[in-house]
Amino acid sequence: MLGARADNLASMSRRLALFVSLALAVAACTGQGTVTSTTGPPAPPTSGGPATSSTIGDVTTTTTVTLVTTTTQPDLSALEGLSDEVKAQLAELIRVAQEIRELAFVRPPRIVVVTAEELAERVMASIQEEAEHFPADEALYKLLGLLDEGDDLEELLLEVYGDAVAGFYDLDTEEIVVPSRDEGFSLIQQSTLVHELVHALTDQNLDIAGPYEEMVDTDRFDQAGGYQALLEGDASLAEFIWIQSLSRDQITQLLAESLEVDLSSFHSAPEFIQDALIFPYDTGLAFVQDLHDSGGWAAVNNAYAVFPGLPASTEQVITPDDFGRDLPIVVELPAIEINGYELTTASVWGESGFRIMLDQVLGASTAARAADGWGGDAYYQWFDGTRAAFLIGYRGDTVADLQELEDALVDFALTSVPDEDFVWVEEVDGILYFIAADDTEVGLQIRAAVGAG
Repeated sequence: MLGARADNLASMSRRLALFVSLALAVAACTGQGTVTSTTGPPAPPTSGGPATSSTIGDVTTTTTVTLVTTTTQPDLSALEGLSDEVKAQLAELIRVAQEIRELAFVRPPRIVVVTAEELAERVMASIQEEAEHFPADEALYKLLGLLDEGDDLEELLLEVYGDAVAGFYDLDTEEIVVPSRDEGFSLIQQSTLVHELVHALTDQNLDIAGPYEEMVDTDRFDQAGGYQALLEGDASLAEFIWIQSLSRDQITQLLAESLEVDLSSFHSAPEFIQDALIFPYDTGLAFVQDLHDSGGWAAVNNAYAVFPGLPASTEQVITPDDFGRDLPIVVELPAIEINGYELTTASVWGESGFRIMLDQVLGASTAARAADGWGGDAYYQWFDGTRAAFLIGYRGDTVADLQELEDALVDFALTSVPDEDFVWVEEVDGILYFIAADDTEVGLQIRAAVGAG
């Protein structure tokens, strides 16, 4: 789980998944991830990582990962309030994480031990830092019928994260934040630590923070969502390789511990929130597993070079065969000004965004079929302080793909968007437009601007 600024807070799938940290409780305890790896015992890091290259269309990217010849031995002497047993556990997990991931720390990882109360406070503070963005998002989700009129988005997120976080890696400070323990870390906490240590490893060796923050800062949210799936899938695969090294009794104990985690707030949250939170872990794990099966950790390392250099997308992690090949179609929307409204976001909704939006209303299989032919899109989100307006322009890979999403969006509009609100679905010159607005006059203005009707 990553801890980072959630400056992007724009698309549904991104905004809910990029806050601070999501615990192992969501990555593993929900049973959403299944590993089919045949990887054996962890291998020690090799010296002199090989250069790897891949050809994407007419572009060839090459990256060389230089590995440290020995694992970095941590100095945990300055950690106060920890028993020798806990320090020994931390040192062993740091060693094992390096061996599993076949990377070595350039410098000892920074581990911050806090009380359970302090951990919860850090998580809550990180969510509340984004409070200014919640009203616009909440209005949009209510317009789309994904939230009920009485729902409070910030309150929902505080409840979900308040129960789920067991530790996190902070991209800004490069700290692994973990709760203090008197008698050693439980197996589920050890599993979480392996996950977070891999985030720290990849950050030191592959600079995950810089590209990720640039995607967020430049509103490339669908690309950032795909990149986050790579990050979380990477750490999740290493975590499950660690789990495979446990004895049968230890695995039984780990499963028992996972069943004790209180996920009631998560399971009671609207389905689109659950889907958005799970996406980078579940889909990311399958994506990284596919990369690892094809070329080991070198193939995973190379993926980090592809994402910043090309317009990779959530489509490419949902369908690994598309990775680096099926690049998004650029969709341009006309400039539209709406009196009294602020254009809060202009970005790409992405295949994951359509799946998450449609799933809650039409079901997972219908959502997957409708979004599968995603070719590219662009969207605008407006807010006037109370009311929302929304426009997506979509291109499918084929005419049939466009028609399939159009049918799904019509069903979604008729089923989910409140009767008193404006909603319109129409294809114009090969672009499918979906328009929704709390104010009918605003909706008609948007419709006229894109040449619909």
